[in-house]
Amino acid sequence: MRMGPYVVACIVAVVLDATLAPEIEILGARPDFAVLVLVYGALLMGGRTPIISGFFMGLVADSEMPEYLGLNALALAITGYLASRLLDHLVKANIFVQCTVIAGATLLHDLIYYVVYYRNHLDLFGRFFVHEALLGAVYTAVLGAVIYAVARAANWRGVTSASHW
Repeated sequence: MRMGPYVVACIVAVVLDATLAPEIEILGARPDFAVLVLVYGALLMGGRTPIISGFFMGLVADSEMPEYLGLNALALAITGYLASRLLDHLVKANIFVQCTVIAGATLLHDLIYYVVYYRNHLDLFGRFFVHEALLGAVYTAVLGAVIYAVARAANWRGVTSASHW
């Protein structure tokens, strides 16, 4: 994957997280488009790209709440790093591996972000994590499975085979 389409995907992910995700909420859970882009960036490009893109997507997303400026950037950069490192050691072409990494990355992002966000109210964090974060991780992983099915139909080898493009 070239850098241009990936940058466009990052911009679209941030816009979708702010506009579409609240509209397609299910039982309080929203899909996390930024994490999807990070995981597929780690899958297709590896290296530092998901870390850097996660940081910048997080900064843009953080601009909505300046009192937490940098928190989402930190959470997405760490998530991008760990997804990239994890995918270096797994069978990338397996849909179950991809969905598990997506769900785990979503939970990791939510854990980092909301532990700090709810730092004075860990009881609220616990309720949020059980009621919304777990369902959001499943929701995002299902969306990842849909992306995999589309990728397979379109013959995107980077997503559906073990080798990069």
